Amino acid sequence: MLYWLPRFFVLALAGIVIGFGLLPQTTDEVARMLLIIVLGLGLLSLTLHLFPPGQR
Repeated sequence: MLYWLPRFFVLALAGIVIGFGLLPQTTDEVARMLLIIVLGLGLLSLTLHLFPPGQR
């Protein structure tokens, strides 16, 4: 279950952003949001690589 938890929170955050109309208006805001998403996914990938699910 913990393996799917970060993915669930990312989808929930995306739903909240779209639901409340918090989409970025300018290209700078879009670029900043994409950088944050890429960095977050990179950290998630690194965490899963260092601590693989199902192994201790």
